[in-house]
Amino acid sequence: MLTERNLQILQAAIQEYINTGKPVSSKELVKKYKLGAKDATIRAELKTLTDEGYLVQPHTSAGRIPSDKGYQYFAGRTFDNFFNSTTSLMNKHFNELANELFSMDWPDFLSDFSKETDLLSAGYQTDEKEVHKSGLDKLFEHLELQTKEEFRQIARDFEDLDENLKKLPSILKNFSEPQVYIGKKSPITKSEHLSVIIDSYDINGNKFYFAAIGPKRMDYEKNLKKIKLIKESTKKHGRK
Repeated sequence: MLTERNLQILQAAIQEYINTGKPVSSKELVKKYKLGAKDATIRAELKTLTDEGYLVQPHTSAGRIPSDKGYQYFAGRTFDNFFNSTTSLMNKHFNELANELFSMDWPDFLSDFSKETDLLSAGYQTDEKEVHKSGLDKLFEHLELQTKEEFRQIARDFEDLDENLKKLPSILKNFSEPQVYIGKKSPITKSEHLSVIIDSYDINGNKFYFAAIGPKRMDYEKNLKKIKLIKESTKKHGRK
């Protein structure tokens, strides 16, 4: 069972890795984050988090990077902190994205969302039974792939979205908020290098199912915020 201090250090370590893309050391955390502990204590905590499977140490002398378990914890904690907030998040830009949704202009909505987030976006509209996708170039710009097979798997995942997005109605039927999946836990992609956020929107009496796909080192807080902004905007449109 992790202590609150364990979790605070884990949160800082994953945030630092998301910011820099470099393995995180205890010295960096002491320098950049107010953790109330010395270097030796933070180093011991990082070892505990590694032993518990939340972090990985690529090399003996290197710093730590998040594991899929660590990313899943981080995304869940970010989700809980953000979605429990009562702050109103409406703004004009996201009302425009909601307008595209309510106009059933799926290609423009997905294209604009990808430009806004640098993520691959895909949507499935149940009434028309059509799948639309946008932003594969954005995805490749931000992935850190090493082998041809890793590139091939991303390409296969992109092609398979046409069928896999049709699973979203059954996956999301018991959820009213976005769901986050890390790596191979994703129900719609197979690459270990991806994170997936899925959600659904009520549009003119029909459901539009949506997936935002990016690297595991994505900015979860920013992307979840944008998805919430769009959902709030669509609810506002529905009340008109």
